Amino acid sequence: MPSRRVRFASTDTFYSSPPPPLIGFSPSPPTSLLGPLTPPPLYAAAPLIPKGRYHASAAMKVQAHNLIALSPIPLLQYDVSLPPYPISSHRPGLSAAAFLEPAVDPPRLTLSLVTPHLPWTIPVRASNRRYVSVSDILSAIYRTLRVNATPAEFNALGTKKLMRRASAAYMRRCERLRGHSGYSHEKREGVKRVDFLMGYTTFQGIAPTGGAPDVWQITLS
Repeated sequence: MPSRRVRFASTDTFYSSPPPPLIGFSPSPPTSLLGPLTPPPLYAAAPLIPKGRYHASAAMKVQAHNLIALSPIPLLQYDVSLPPYPISSHRPGLSAAAFLEPAVDPPRLTLSLVTPHLPWTIPVRASNRRYVSVSDILSAIYRTLRVNATPAEFNALGTKKLMRRASAAYMRRCERLRGHSGYSHEKREGVKRVDFLMGYTTFQGIAPTGGAPDVWQITLS
């Protein structure tokens, strides 16, 4: 069996925010293409999630927009390894205007998204300078996950098993583009932060952490 090599870019690559999503519709959520049905184990890097529950306390009264609120059957069908456009939903009558509405209530100028499956916080800023929108959330997730991982970050996974799983996620991500013009570029770019999710790329929504009101947790499956 030929050996597989993991590549790392010499510099971090950042991607500008994509335009607001273009909405498509499908009758049912798509089946995840990658990974088993249970989350990957946490690795050596400490997760950046404050202690707390997924729901807000009565005193806080904070909630996410229903398009991105945590749900076993989320309204949006979004694979975070792909650009957030086009994006599909099983909600009839959904318009692009909904993606420009506040992501959370009360609205905030900035948010921080965390997940126990990544050692990075995903910062989100209001592109309209008034409030973080649903589109800002989806764009920030994609943009942050597209940053190249460094060798030090890769080694911080801690075990050869986790390194192999991240490497396999990188290879699967590249293979999806085989036969397309972007295949060579994507493979040359090397491992990215999204590969640390090890295939758990289906967006299930965000929920308050019970800590600071601007810190929310992403759930992926």
